[in-house]
Amino acid sequence: MDTTALSKLTHGLYVLGAKDGDRYVGCIVDAVMQASLKPLAVAVSCMKTGYTQSCIRRTNAFSLSVLGQHVDPFVIGNFGYQSGRTVDKWAAVPFVVKDDLPFYREAVGFLTCHVVAMHEFDSHVVFMAEVVDAWQQGETCCLTYNDYQNGFKTKVMEAFSQHQQKGEQKMSEKKTAWVCTVCGYVYDGDVPFEELPDTWTCPLCGVGKELFEEREV
Repeated sequence: MDTTALSKLTHGLYVLGAKDGDRYVGCIVDAVMQASLKPLAVAVSCMKTGYTQSCIRRTNAFSLSVLGQHVDPFVIGNFGYQSGRTVDKWAAVPFVVKDDLPFYREAVGFLTCHVVAMHEFDSHVVFMAEVVDAWQQGETCCLTYNDYQNGFKTKVMEAFSQHQQKGEQKMSEKKTAWVCTVCGYVYDGDVPFEELPDTWTCPLCGVGKELFEEREV
C-alpha cells in the first residue's frame, strides 16, 4: 500500500485548545473536517499521546482556531513542538478566552465545540463534536498542511529555534543577590556581601547577615 497517497487529501492547520483545571492547553492538529450540517458538527483527530486530548476527554469541550497563510511561524512551533504537560503554550502568543476556552487571537476562523462521541484507534483519537459557536475575521485564505510541508515547515523550525535560544539567553542572564528574609531588602552595596563584617546589619530592619539568603532577582 502506498500511504503517501494520503498526503493528497486536503488538510488545514488548526490550534486545538482545551481547559486543564485552572489553566489552558493546546496543540496543532491538521485532520479536521465538517461531519454534519444538522446539527453542525466536526470531526477532529489528534494523537493519543498528546496532553491536550487527555484534557478534552475530561471536559468534553474544545476550541479550534483556524490558521491563516500569514500566521507567525512560531505559533505552529509553539503548539506543535513541545508538550502542554510542562509548558504554558498560551503564555507565548496573543489569545482571547470565550466560553472558558482559549483561542489564538490572530486566527482567521474560530469554533467552539462540544464532544458528543469519540472513537479510538491505535495511534489517534477522533472526537465528534457539535459546533456551538463560530465566527471569523480578516483574510479568508487558510494555511494548509501541504503549505506547511512545502517550505513553511522550515520557517517554523527556525522561528521556534530562535525562541528557544532567546529563552536560554534570558536564563543565563539571571542574576542573584543577597536578600533579607525578614523585610525583603536587597543588598546592592559596592562591597561583596561575603566580605561585609559580621557586625553588619540590614539597614531596614536591623537583622544580621545570617538572616540574608542568596536569591535570583
